[in-house]
Order: sequence, then structure tokens, then C-alpha cells
Amino acid sequence: MHNFKNTGALMCAVIASIACSSNDSTTNAVNQSTLDWQACESVDVLECTEFQVPMDYSQPDGEQITLSLIRKPSSGDNKLGALLFNPGGPGGSGVELIEAFHEFEAIPDSILAAYDIVSFDPRGVGQSTPVSCVEFGLNDIDEYPKDAAAINTIYDQYASFASACSGKYGSYLQHLGSLNVVRDMDEIREAMGEDKLNFIGYSYGTRLAALYLQEFPTSSGRIVLDGSVHPDSSLNQMIRDSLPAYQSNIRSAVAQCTTIESNCDVNELMSILETRINNLLDDQSVEAQLEFSMLFELLNLIAEDPAIGMIAASTIYHYITTLDVSVLIEASIQFELLGITDGEEGVDDETMTSAVMCADDDFRPTKDSLVGLLAPYNDLSDIAAEGWIAQSAMCVNWPPALEPLPLIATSTAPSSLVIGGTTDAQTPLAWSEAMAQAIGGVYIRSEHLGHGVVFDNTSACIDSMVEQFLLDGLAPAQTQCNSED
Repeated sequence: MHNFKNTGALMCAVIASIACSSNDSTTNAVNQSTLDWQACESVDVLECTEFQVPMDYSQPDGEQITLSLIRKPSSGDNKLGALLFNPGGPGGSGVELIEAFHEFEAIPDSILAAYDIVSFDPRGVGQSTPVSCVEFGLNDIDEYPKDAAAINTIYDQYASFASACSGKYGSYLQHLGSLNVVRDMDEIREAMGEDKLNFIGYSYGTRLAALYLQEFPTSSGRIVLDGSVHPDSSLNQMIRDSLPAYQSNIRSAVAQCTTIESNCDVNELMSILETRINNLLDDQSVEAQLEFSMLFELLNLIAEDPAIGMIAASTIYHYITTLDVSVLIEASIQFELLGITDGEEGVDDETMTSAVMCADDDFRPTKDSLVGLLAPYNDLSDIAAEGWIAQSAMCVNWPPALEPLPLIATSTAPSSLVIGGTTDAQTPLAWSEAMAQAIGGVYIRSEHLGHGVVFDNTSACIDSMVEQFLLDGLAPAQTQCNSED
């Protein structure tokens, strides 16, 4: 699924000068934990456990599912409690996130001393009663339908996939939505013996953060939203709004041509790129399909992380001006050697993406509604429009949403931090501003490159703000971090 603007004065007005106040809601655990933590098999200095929750919270004594939890115990004597994380997705593994945090020593020592660092695989993900419909052909669906005939084809493919996946898992698919994940989070809080839930959510994880603040305000502690989604959880809203940001990041990368040729024509280069994409789509040869795949891997990398756009400026310029596929091959090899991928999460995670998004949104597209997106999406991005139409089709024939999400809003939650990035194409800047207003959060506009920033060694300014908030409950006096901070 994969944000943000300067509203310091507005935040003070909305939440009664909270940008100059504090959130003192975090306290030490007041109850005894009921969880049996043991050394993890994968990393023995981390601790793992399993925990059961109802599949359907309207039937608490009915069928139970198992959640997999992981933690890095606090290293200090004056523990503030537990700090829960969600990596986003939907479909991201919290267990893998904590393993990565440990491996790369990502979290500041002060936070490690004050908190147990905890996460979990959300229901349906990883080791938590997982779902996988890999065998039903999701990976075979055209990711770039260019006309009505192709859209009709992917509609039928998505319908077949949804029917087969639903047949495999039954009603479980309808209980994988965000509200149930948030209920699971509160069950985890209670099982840990914590009075308050402290939480950092990245990307989609910000929806969980906002919903927790809305549904459990009195149990909410210090909560941080990094790269926030919009308070409107509809799939069409998310897809439509992200297109201009994607296009903008591609154009910015192409505009780096001035470092190679001072009088280059950016508009002409963009036009050549768009024409090449259309020609490759029309060419059904294996060679054309391979070139298209490599080109879009590069474009996705550039859109997701503008820093890569700077690195790849020469590559994209020489490809556009020569249409030499060897340029793409060389770039693909180099990125693979560096371990850089375009962030595609795999078929199993895409099953979870569909399951969660379609549980949160009750809209089910028709063939006509999808075909009708071609023109408006192309107005937003001639490069990526068709790919976004394929994403818009993911809820075709999906089981009805039992608890579709209304617009997220709360006026009773404690203060939170909502961080948005000016170059984030996955969760555009305006979304974080809208979410901060919806939940009464302190909005922080950051000029870091790409998607997500907290504790990834990208912005000392942001990390300092978050560290202070988690340790002291103090919201920052400033509400902007510059690229050099």
C-alpha cells in the first residue's frame, strides 16, 4: 500500500496548544502479563510467544485464531512499558520487522532502555493463522491493462481468484479487516499487562494507529503515525490520490537530465518515455515484455525513493534518448547486487492486501466502472494509469465487507505524532495532513526522501522528535524537518 504539510498553528488551535504540551499517558505496566515469552528459534536474544484471539469478536467464545508475537526486552531499569510496531502492508510481518531492527541496530539505545520493543504478525500474515491463495493465479493477472478488452479480462481473472480464495478460507477472509486487527492489538495490550498501548505504525500501519486512537482512546498511549494513509479508507481514494505523486517523482528524476545536458527538454523526454511504454505494451514479443518489466522496475524504484532517482538519472536519461535496452539490463543487475528491489511484497502478501482492503471497503467494481477509469487516470499519469486500474480491480467479487470503515475521526484521543514526507509517492503528503486533522494529531512535515522515516537513519530531526515524544510525552515545538536536518 504500500503522506504530508506545515500545520503547526492549526494543530495548536485544534488540540488546544498540544504542540506545546505533553502526553503523560504512558505508565509502567500495572497488571501481570499472561504471555509466556521464550527465546525465539530464529534469534535467541529475542523472545517469541503465541496468543489466541477470537476470529469473530461478535462471537468471543467461538473459533479462535493464533497470533505470533515477538519482542526485544527492555535493557533498562526504569521501563516505561511496551512499544508496539506495525510495518505496514497490509501483509507486512511484524516478526520480521523486529528481527530486522535487531540486526541493523535501528532503534536508539534510549528507546531500547525504556521499552520492550514488540510486534506481531497481524491475523492472516506470516505465522498468525496465515492465508495464502498463491495457487489461484493472482500472479498471472495482467498488471497493466491498456484497453477495455484487457480490463474485461483482468476483471474475470480477479473474480475467479476471489471465488477460489473464498472457497478455501470461507468467512475467515471477512474477518481480516483493520478493525479486527485493532481489537487484536488491544487484546495484546491487556495480555502484556500494559495500561496503555504505545505504538508506531508505518504506512498502512497508520490506519491501525488512527483506528486504535478512535476505538480505544482511554487505552491509547504515545502513538506515532509515519507516512500516514488518508482517513478515508476507500481503495479508490488511495489509488487516485497516489497517481500524481508517482508521476511527479518520475518527472523529477527525468528532470535530472540537466546534470548531463544543460539544455535538455524534460517535456520531450517524458513524451518519448510515454510513447515507448505504449509501444512496448502493443508489442507481444518476449523481448518487449522483458524490456517493459525492467523499465517498470526502474520507474517504480524511482517513484518509491527519489534518492534512487538521483542515482539513476544517467540511466533513465540514456535509456530515453537511445532506447537501448542494455542500459536497463545493467541497471537491473546493479540494483540486484545492491539488494534494492521495487518493494513488491509477493503473492501471499498481495492476497492479504486484497483481504484487508476489501474488508475495509464495501465498494465492488464493475467492468464498466473500471473501464471508466482509463481517461481520468491517464489525465493524472500517462505512465502509471493502467497499472493503477489493475489495483482498482482487486476487490472484484470479493466477499461482502462486514465492517466497512467510515471516515476515521476522533476528538477524544490523546495527542499523537503524524509524520508526512514531501516526496512520498506511496502515501502522499496531503494524507498525513488530513489524518492529523481527523485524529487531533500533531502534524510534522518532513523533507526526507521516499516513504517512511522513523528510525531508518534518514532524518536525525524526525528521530529526535519521536525519541522525545516516546520518552517524555512531549510533542515537538517545531513541526517541520528540512532535508538537511
